[in-house]
Amino acid sequence: MLVGVLLAAAVAGCLRERDRLDIPRITLVLAQELVAPGDSVRGYVYAVDATGIIFLQVTAETGDSISSRRLNRISADSAHLDFALRVPADAPADAVVRIHAIARDTQDFEVTFTDTVFVRLGGPPP
Repeated sequence: MLVGVLLAAAVAGCLRERDRLDIPRITLVLAQELVAPGDSVRGYVYAVDATGIIFLQVTAETGDSISSRRLNRISADSAHLDFALRVPADAPADAVVRIHAIARDTQDFEVTFTDTVFVRLGGPPP
């Protein structure tokens, strides 16, 4: 009986949810709200987490194209990633370009943030 209680306590201790000390925080900054076909969406993404960032990725997604940039195995409290993500030359006017930023910490907790820019023929205004 005592062995069974000790075994149950040991299993319960192993299955316990680990403490979440912190979750990643993401800042996504886009240089423009409009982009011309064939041009790039520019900006930066910044992530911070007290337990450490291990992965940071930013992706530009249109209806039929994906462009991305990422950092792996970072192991730092913060990470900064400048990007210029290509928009297809045949992207139609007024097409939506979704920008996704993803950060993962050392506890495998993942946070995603999404913003949007639009394709305009002739590019952004001066």
